[in-house]
Amino acid sequence: MKRLIMLLLTSLLLAGAIYAYTDSFSEMQSDPLFLQLLDAVKNGKNAEEADEAYTSYMQSTANPLYLSRAEYHMVRYYMDMGMKEEAEEHLEKQKEFLSLVDDSASEVERLVAQVDSTSSEYYVTKKLGAGMENNKLVKELYKKYPDEFYAALQEGFRLIYAPPIAGGSDKKALKIFSDIESNQEGISHLDYYSLLVGKAMALSGLKEYEESEAYLDRACEIYSFDVSVPEIRSDNAKGLKK
Repeated sequence: MKRLIMLLLTSLLLAGAIYAYTDSFSEMQSDPLFLQLLDAVKNGKNAEEADEAYTSYMQSTANPLYLSRAEYHMVRYYMDMGMKEEAEEHLEKQKEFLSLVDDSASEVERLVAQVDSTSSEYYVTKKLGAGMENNKLVKELYKKYPDEFYAALQEGFRLIYAPPIAGGSDKKALKIFSDIESNQEGISHLDYYSLLVGKAMALSGLKEYEESEAYLDRACEIYSFDVSVPEIRSDNAKGLKK
């Protein structure tokens, strides 16, 4: 009986434990040239500066996984700058690099690259099929690797964007983001930014507008160019007026 009680207590402790998160792309996300690329695209620098940073990074590595992920950021940059033709060109390059990923890559690395690729395709084309495929891949990634920073962050965003009938929930998303925030040791600059924006979105959806604004302020201290931020701030402003 005593042993059974101990087993039950252990199970409860494990169930309530927060993951020790990991980052399978830590090498890439600490590379000075990649950080330079992020600085250009996520601070909305002009296309010439972004292309220069992009070229420098792309010439520094032959890893198709890293190259594919770099293309992801270029796709979003050009779409957000209103340059769809350039975004489409980088989307095709992203797909090409993804096709070059071989068996030396781990499953989590391949899944992350596939999530990035389908996210880019949906961002550019708005095709329902691409969105559904991305949703499926994010769920698979999080189910298999819930302790991966990127997987948890993407699941949080999936829960925010999905309608309630498809399992969407700002409350569940907030829990994931809060868990990451409580155990953020080793998180990259980029993932920390995503965490702050994600938590701001979840809080806004739950009508915690002032707290949402505080998280957006912290996020904007890291990167200043994100088309989603003005949209969240607009929703917060409307909510605070009520």
